[in-house]
Amino acid sequence: MITILKMTAATLLPVGLSAAVYGFEQKTAFGKWNWWVRQLLIGLLYGGAAVLATEYGIPVAGAVLNVRNAAPLTAGLLFGAPAGLLSGTIGGVYRAFAYLGGMGDFSRTACALGCFLAGVFGAICRRFMFDNKKASWFYGLAIGITTEVTHMLLVFITNMDDIARAFLVIKSCALPMILCNGISVMLSLLVVMRMGREAIRRPRQNRQISQVFQFLLLICVLAAFAVTSLFTNALQTRLAYSDTDQLLKLNLEDVKQEIKEASDSRLLQITQRIAGKVDQNTTREELEELRLDNDVAEINVVDKSGIIRQSTDSAFENYDMASGKQSAEFLCLLHGETTYVQSYQKVSARENLYRKYAGIILADGGFVQVGYDSEQFQSELKKNIEAAVKNRHIGKEGRLIVCDEALKILADNGENAGEAIVVNTPSPDEKPEAGTRFTARIGETKSYCMFDTTEGFFLVASLPVSEAMFSRNIAICILMFMEVIVFAALFAHIYFLIKKLIVDNIHKINHSLGQITSGNLDVHVSVRENEEFASLSDDINATVDTLKHYIDEAESRIDRELEFARQIQRSSLPSVFPPYPDRTDFSIYASMEAAREVGGDFYDFFLTDPAHLAFLVADVSGKGIPGAMFMMRAKTLIRSLTESGLSLEEIFNAANKKLCENNEAEMFVTAWMGRLDLESGLLEYVNAGHNPPLIRHGDGGTEYLRTKPNFILAGMDMTRYRKHELSLAPGDVLFLYTDGVTEAADHEDVLFGEERLCAALSQAGKFPEEICRAVHSDVAVFVNGAEQSDDITMLCVRWNEKEKTADFSARPEKDTIEKASAFLEETLEKWEVPMKLSNRAQIAVDEVYSNIVYYSGADLARISVSFNGDTLELLFEDDGKPYNPLEAKEPDVTIPLENREAGGLGIFMVKKLAFEMTYRYENTKNQLTVLFTK
Repeated sequence: MITILKMTAATLLPVGLSAAVYGFEQKTAFGKWNWWVRQLLIGLLYGGAAVLATEYGIPVAGAVLNVRNAAPLTAGLLFGAPAGLLSGTIGGVYRAFAYLGGMGDFSRTACALGCFLAGVFGAICRRFMFDNKKASWFYGLAIGITTEVTHMLLVFITNMDDIARAFLVIKSCALPMILCNGISVMLSLLVVMRMGREAIRRPRQNRQISQVFQFLLLICVLAAFAVTSLFTNALQTRLAYSDTDQLLKLNLEDVKQEIKEASDSRLLQITQRIAGKVDQNTTREELEELRLDNDVAEINVVDKSGIIRQSTDSAFENYDMASGKQSAEFLCLLHGETTYVQSYQKVSARENLYRKYAGIILADGGFVQVGYDSEQFQSELKKNIEAAVKNRHIGKEGRLIVCDEALKILADNGENAGEAIVVNTPSPDEKPEAGTRFTARIGETKSYCMFDTTEGFFLVASLPVSEAMFSRNIAICILMFMEVIVFAALFAHIYFLIKKLIVDNIHKINHSLGQITSGNLDVHVSVRENEEFASLSDDINATVDTLKHYIDEAESRIDRELEFARQIQRSSLPSVFPPYPDRTDFSIYASMEAAREVGGDFYDFFLTDPAHLAFLVADVSGKGIPGAMFMMRAKTLIRSLTESGLSLEEIFNAANKKLCENNEAEMFVTAWMGRLDLESGLLEYVNAGHNPPLIRHGDGGTEYLRTKPNFILAGMDMTRYRKHELSLAPGDVLFLYTDGVTEAADHEDVLFGEERLCAALSQAGKFPEEICRAVHSDVAVFVNGAEQSDDITMLCVRWNEKEKTADFSARPEKDTIEKASAFLEETLEKWEVPMKLSNRAQIAVDEVYSNIVYYSGADLARISVSFNGDTLELLFEDDGKPYNPLEAKEPDVTIPLENREAGGLGIFMVKKLAFEMTYRYENTKNQLTVLFTK
């Protein structure tokens, strides 16, 4: 129990160290230290663990149990190759010199090499087999077992001169050390996986091909190992049995031969002595006396005819030796043989009588025959037999035993005389057969035995089972260790080959396919290590080329269709500006830039009657074709409801209910709609979840028009909407937009925002088109080329002052030039037109009206003046000769005045002096319009 507890503690030491190091690395600043510094420190820690395992080994049956190799293996597999190599080197060097402190020297070299190789194996496996990732617990167990098997094999290799002792050491410590080191590595990996919250077993469908191959290859290797081990065990066992049988039989035959020779020699000596004292004339009384003197059972004198003439047993007299098989053997003495000794057997002349006979020829012819009973020659030969048994060994521990018929030991070379041989048979009454191996217990030793009979003796040859199977056990042990190493090396070699030739190439192809599926169709797959992957690469490239061709065709078709859709969408939005050239009481401009070919934003404006302007901006939740279709539906519906004369809240109530119907796509619209009274400047508006608009007052101040918004359109059909009112002052500007403006992002995902929009509006011009273009320019500068993620829509409305008009008509004569100038001066002064604008207008009147007076030949000329607060318009009309001064070439001033082309000089002077004006000439009406802006 103490040994088990000590081995358990030694097994758990690397586990606890792994948990501590991993937790320290994950939860403290240690994990951010330089990688090499961490490897050095971890290697030192695990090297120290290997040293502790060496110092606190557990002596068992002449060997020392330890869990040394688990430390460098765990360091390499969990934390990195350098840590494993360093810890293995520390543990190996310490074990190499530990004998100086009294540590065992027999396995010193094997243990030192084993510890160093453990670090090497851990480093190699992590680097090449697991791609610098932690191994799973199952492979940790397999690698731990393989490493310790290598250690055991090294004990054999480094102690070839004392293989028996090496086997005893391995027999004592191999199983616990192999299991404990493997379990220690396995538990270390399991604990770290749990701490890292990694799955112990991945779902089958998510396993990588390399993992599947590793698992299947491991199963094949284990199956091959099991089959070869079982076959080898069976074969070696048969060979051991055969060798044992031969050894036992050989020793039995040798002893039988020795006993027979001793028995024959003794009986022949007696027969020779008797033969020297008898002849054909010796009487029965003389023979009886010789029998008693020589302590034999029988003496017969046989004549030349093979007939017993005299015998100590009267029943045998006149017996014909040729009449029995046993007796006939002695007739050889009548045919040239001088002596003959017969083995102990049944006598022909009398049933149930067993004797041993010897015969020697007599000088006067015939021969004398002397017989021994079993009691006589067994007692005679007992000392010789006991000496032969005691002096004979079978193997190292085997022996020969003399037994009686009940297998009770009479004599052997051990200390078991008098004891019975306990035969291992299924039935106690079952007896083994002569010459057949059987298992028995002799004393405390389990042995293989074989018996035979000779000269009335039972001889048993025995060999301890441990000795009989010693060669088998060593062969199987070494073979199994070698198979573990060979199969592990074969596993690694095949895995590396498959990984390099198949798995790595599959990863390359998958990487290229990943780029292709991500949209990069210009990727060219080029994996050509072998013919199969070259063919696969060519097939993929051909498929991609075909796909590109079809995609190009589809893109062309889609581009045409999207362009058509874009044109339809744009045609549905007002795009002509100014939309109402004859209206000066308001100015309006709008734009929509879709994030895709078509968008979900829209705007609209229209006069519901001459005094009211309706306008709105909306944003549909979807993009692309679906958003555009929903946009068209919403726009058409709102415009239709507006033109029906409903109030703004009624328009949104009805539009919301209609848009909720059949809205399976669950799209919605945010919208802001206003209706401006062009007479009073009263603005009514409704906000359905849209961004608040900006209002810029005539004095330049800018603010957001914030009110509590209503719910979105197409959200809930029971939603009710409420309108708001606001009075605008002349010159006030209202700026509507969608979230594509404020949520435009640069490359760092920073949004344009409401503050930047407010600042951009404050710095823009006064008129809607200038404002929209300025905001769009600021957004473009801000995003700096970043991809547009949402539609950008803007609408700007300006309420202008009421237009002021005045006319001057006269026959175009010389004296009316001053009158026209005086009319313009008085009118502009009354309207409080800025001096700069007034001076430029005077230049235009002087030059243009003078041309009419001098060159048109008209009977009537008219000047119409209008001013709306920002724009001053001059309209010149006459009924004279048509002439477009805007098409005249700039005159050559070196030519005398009377020779110059009419009208040229004056209009070009106006261009140069009043460059901020706009011209519009209508040839059919003889009209020239000049526009001046502040």
